[in-house]
Amino acid sequence: MATPGMIPTFVTGANARIKVDGITFAYAQDVSYSIAVDVIPIETMGRYEAAAQEPVNYAVGGDLAIVRYTKAAITNANNNGTAPKGTNANGNGIGNVQGGLTGQNMSGHLNPGQILLSKTWDLDVFQKKQDSSGNISVDESIIKVRDCRFTRMSGGLSKRGILVDRFSFVGILGGDDSFDASNSGDDDLSI
Repeated sequence: MATPGMIPTFVTGANARIKVDGITFAYAQDVSYSIAVDVIPIETMGRYEAAAQEPVNYAVGGDLAIVRYTKAAITNANNNGTAPKGTNANGNGIGNVQGGLTGQNMSGHLNPGQILLSKTWDLDVFQKKQDSSGNISVDESIIKVRDCRFTRMSGGLSKRGILVDRFSFVGILGGDDSFDASNSGDDDLSI
């Protein structure tokens, strides 16, 4: 049993905040990401085994899910029609999400008429921390994926469930609180 007032030393979903393009994605339910390095075997004459495994590609991708709410849900809520703190009064559908750093409407990644005009965004997952006074801050980034694009959107609703939107994304670089991934190659080729 934990001592009262003790700050946890591990990361849980209850202590995390997901930010897309610098803004908190309200009611983000979960996020997953992966970093993969593709390699090919270098084979030589006279040997059955590979002489080396050489990297040829670096890829980052992932998924995130949000519990959806609508403008009607805000209006019908028991809060006099005002949006709860940290939420959008028009709902949290992707068309209502305005990027905090790029200023773009995030639906541009999934709208054929706006795909070419859309910009990449950064995904950050922050750990909520509590100081010795009991104040909570969210200044420790634990997952970072840079230059992302949404590639897929899906949703699910059941008779007894809630609407959950799921998004797949790809990125250029990924890392966590233990390292910052850097571009390979010449400096003039960096993104």
